[in-house]
Amino acid sequence: MSPAAKAPPKGTDDPRMPAAVDLIGRSGAREFAIRYCEEVEPTVWIAQSRHGRAWTVAVALTPLGAVFNLCDDLIDGGQCQHCGRPTGFEPTTDPMPMPEHVCWYQWDPELATFRRGCAGDAP
Repeated sequence: MSPAAKAPPKGTDDPRMPAAVDLIGRSGAREFAIRYCEEVEPTVWIAQSRHGRAWTVAVALTPLGAVFNLCDDLIDGGQCQHCGRPTGFEPTTDPMPMPEHVCWYQWDPELATFRRGCAGDAP
């Protein structure tokens, strides 16, 4: 297979990828980049975001994994600016524990976004 005909990296066509990048922006990132290093095997993917002067970096063996790891680093342990609860990140639709105590940013396939747990709560 020629380099031009190479298949896209695993996960880049996943609808959660652009939603996760959007979530990184919603977390206050001023810059975002994803790149890889294939000088040695296995290829390592690096996702990075800049918040003010600080950079946050996460790595994985797939681009989607690197972006999810970055979301996890940025979201887990934060504080929801809407409900005040601690925040968590979950890329699946699985039920999460303690939703009354943790505002989970979780994949919503109908809206194709990562939705915060308190989004449907009345003020």
